[in-house]
Amino acid sequence: MKGEIAQMKTAIVTGAGGFIGGALTRKLLDSGVKVYGVDINKEALARFDGNSNFIGICSGLDSEGLTLNIREKCDVLFHFAWGGGVKDYLVKLTNSTELQIESIISTVKMFESLKEMCTKFIFCSSSYEFMRDLQGMNVPMNIYGIAKKAAADICASIAYKNNIGFNKVIFTNTFGVGDISNKAVNTIIRKMLSKEPLKLVEGNNKNDWVYIDDTVNGLIAAAERGVDFKEYYIGHRDISTFKDSITAMRDVLAPETELVFGTMREDTYIDYSMTDLDALYNDTGFECNADFKESIVKTAEYIEKEHSKKNIGGG
Repeated sequence: MKGEIAQMKTAIVTGAGGFIGGALTRKLLDSGVKVYGVDINKEALARFDGNSNFIGICSGLDSEGLTLNIREKCDVLFHFAWGGGVKDYLVKLTNSTELQIESIISTVKMFESLKEMCTKFIFCSSSYEFMRDLQGMNVPMNIYGIAKKAAADICASIAYKNNIGFNKVIFTNTFGVGDISNKAVNTIIRKMLSKEPLKLVEGNNKNDWVYIDDTVNGLIAAAERGVDFKEYYIGHRDISTFKDSITAMRDVLAPETELVFGTMREDTYIDYSMTDLDALYNDTGFECNADFKESIVKTAEYIEKEHSKKNIGGG
């Protein structure tokens, strides 16, 4: 099912200035939903200022400004905001550990302060919860994913004790128009567009890439039709391997690009068996509808356009 909004009239979105949070905010506003958008980046919130249904709140999660600015009980609180994400984990594990603990604390403080202001809480987590070592040891391998899971568990307990609806939703590799970051999908697209040969891992493990429209529609499905306290994976029910996805991308963008699989080391993988890939479909009827090749083309066109903007006037 598509992301029709039948019940939601008001929502709080933390991280509304980000890629996924921003795309959800736009969808909600376009559907007539009143949105309290929270972000520490004032400029990122400014893109919604022309909409009378948008109330921007430039604030950290543990700021008193949240409770002062949200003065009505909202149908759903979508929580995306997070400090010290994947990038920090990859740069330096010790720093990331400290940042992740801070994010857990600020998330819990935020929910405690807003628990009277929402009917349902959607906690947005990551498939990095399921990152495991290829050696077969069943040990969580990503501090970011571990921290997300810990914060979700605490928030679920708070929600249950206060009769608030709750779902944890899990994303993996959301890409698409609106994102110009250096995530894997974008980096690979840029290299293909520049005709660079690609050195890659063997690529036989599953790796799900989900277009932003599907992620947003999955969020709405979970919020409006999800069963309380169930975990939902927002992605494909039949997941391709990394090699198959990269090959399909190459074939549609730059067929001449050389793909050299097995030249990069691969130490970890996402164990998708640790979540129910069919749960959201079974409970709400949602499944991903975006055509992968069309989505890749749209994303590539967007990346090229943004690149051209940056280079106007360059020597």
